[in-house]
Amino acid sequence: MTWIASSATERRAQLGRFLLGTGGIGGIAVATGPGLGLDEAAGLALIDRAVAEGVKVIDTADVYTGGESERVVGVWNRSHPDADVLIQTKTGMTAAGPNLNPERIGRQLQHSIDVIGRVDLYVAHTVDPNTPWAESLPVFSDAVERGTIKAYGLSNVDGPTLAAALETADRLGLARPEVVQNQYSLLARADDAEVLPIVASEGLAYTPFSPLANGLLAGRYSNGERPQTGDRASVASSAAPFLDYETAMAKVRAFDELAAAHAVSQAALAMAWLFHHPLVTAPIVGVSKEHHWAGILDGLALDWNEKLAAEVEAIFG
Repeated sequence: MTWIASSATERRAQLGRFLLGTGGIGGIAVATGPGLGLDEAAGLALIDRAVAEGVKVIDTADVYTGGESERVVGVWNRSHPDADVLIQTKTGMTAAGPNLNPERIGRQLQHSIDVIGRVDLYVAHTVDPNTPWAESLPVFSDAVERGTIKAYGLSNVDGPTLAAALETADRLGLARPEVVQNQYSLLARADDAEVLPIVASEGLAYTPFSPLANGLLAGRYSNGERPQTGDRASVASSAAPFLDYETAMAKVRAFDELAAAHAVSQAALAMAWLFHHPLVTAPIVGVSKEHHWAGILDGLALDWNEKLAAEVEAIFG
């Protein structure tokens, strides 16, 4: 049983050109506190704007901002009962570490449904080394079979782990995971070697997060600046290695120059690369300020061509 479309073009039509990440509502993903994130009114306005811009999937997680993100998405969902959007949430990350215990998955899914009103796509947020796929995947599969969710996926998986999950689902006759949600950008290309070949061969949807590498590909830290309170990079451990790695930052500065040469913002150029990547279904974008929309919309409108693609790859390939 599959729900996600079989062709890349159909998957993009099904899930939209980009997904809205709501980890910034109530804080920044797993961090909360003064100066972080959007309050409820701003969060609701963000979702309204995203839907107006064509978003078809709203992404959240049970762990985001202590549950505030799911709660606000639920407020929006209940006030828009006829909205033609999908709601995706995730489970498995806890303060004590990864936890995909079967009982917890089922309990958390019901909790998310109670808070949000529905869950269409359900994602294992992480890999739990203490719980084999043979124990956790049946819970996701059963939710698909019962019609509780439309499909499920995996996040933060490497190639061998993804392959093992697919093999387990097939061997046990389960509904397969259909979505992969990993970090991926011009700077973070680990998935090129093993994950994306599986995505291609198995016809999976690929919806990467951190498309701008926590602002590094938006020109924010090119000259040695450090993240300030309220910046995603201030709490994102994945940003630190790039900020402190001169080879990576040299690439970022070369990318800044390329964007300037083409009279386009760095964010738009980085987003355009993802929008035109043959194996990327739709990146997940986080928006907290009006100018963030420009990078997304300009990236969609950018006249992408082979010459520009080659220039970008010459820097990061």
